[in-house]
Amino acid sequence: MEVLGNILLAIVSICTFVSYFPQILKCLKTKKSEDLSIWSWVLWVTSSLAYTMYAIFCQNNFMLIFETSLELMFCVVILVCAIIYRDKKESKEDDISEEIENNE
Repeated sequence: MEVLGNILLAIVSICTFVSYFPQILKCLKTKKSEDLSIWSWVLWVTSSLAYTMYAIFCQNNFMLIFETSLELMFCVVILVCAIIYRDKKESKEDDISEEIENNE
């Protein structure tokens, strides 16, 4: 049963890599992240961090620790890209629009 569990976690690790890697490449290539929600990625990082800590402290299973660490790493990279490549001009325009709406 442990072998099956490790195979399933390996599949999850491969799927994690395949699912996050294109987003990372897109951000790095286009240097734009306006279509990414920073708050969503903060939540994904928090969730992945908690899951990684659970894997380390409660399960002590190498494959689970590997998979959760891989997911955490990808989430952090995407969050950093989303923050770094955010168009500052567009963000300021959004802030101004929100401020005008709040004052009305």
